[in-house]
Amino acid sequence: MLSNRLKNVVSEVNKGNLIADIGTDHGYVPIYLVKNSIAQKAIAADISKGSCDKAQTNITLYGLNDKIDVRCGNGLEIIKDTEIVDTIIISGMGGLLTIDVLESNKKAVNNVKQLILQPQRDIEKVRAYLHNINYKIINEEMLIEAGKYYTIINAIKGIDEEYSEIEYYFGKFLLNKKSAVLKQFIDHEYKKINIVLENISSNAIENADERIAQLKHLKALYEEGLKCL
Repeated sequence: MLSNRLKNVVSEVNKGNLIADIGTDHGYVPIYLVKNSIAQKAIAADISKGSCDKAQTNITLYGLNDKIDVRCGNGLEIIKDTEIVDTIIISGMGGLLTIDVLESNKKAVNNVKQLILQPQRDIEKVRAYLHNINYKIINEEMLIEAGKYYTIINAIKGIDEEYSEIEYYFGKFLLNKKSAVLKQFIDHEYKKINIVLENISSNAIENADERIAQLKHLKALYEEGLKCL
């Protein structure tokens, strides 16, 4: 039922009374968590009515209508003021959208014990945002599936020490673990940066100097990252 990516997501979830899966799609994550007694109850939420309908069908199929509540709505607005959610899961969204979702209900985020996030891009901004709202990153995992790279962030309430630029960019835990997947990702992106730099240097492109400076800074970060791995 679960892809390798989602298996890694659910493996980070602490046991709790109520979890909320935002952007649930088919509802597989809350179904797994409830069936395996990791969550007593769950909220399966999505902004898409089609996804909500698919999730409801699957939840009914597994006989979990009394334990999983499907809610169609925007972000964390679906969480009621009276509800205390133990874990919020947001996987498969862009990093900036992930931040917007967390901003949509600050009360819910302040009350939650754990955030499991799997942003698709702008991951360094998500890490910085977590620190800004007093969440401590306690683990990260990185995997490759169907040719795509995925990073999963596990964070709990607490004050974390500020990261260096390279730690925000690549993840302190992944660097410390000397993640083989992270190294593969950096190698891949480093080659792409060099190709782009060559093309910009040989073509008249508007604002080329500014873009070249950005890419050279990024290239230096990747080189520093590789040294750590």
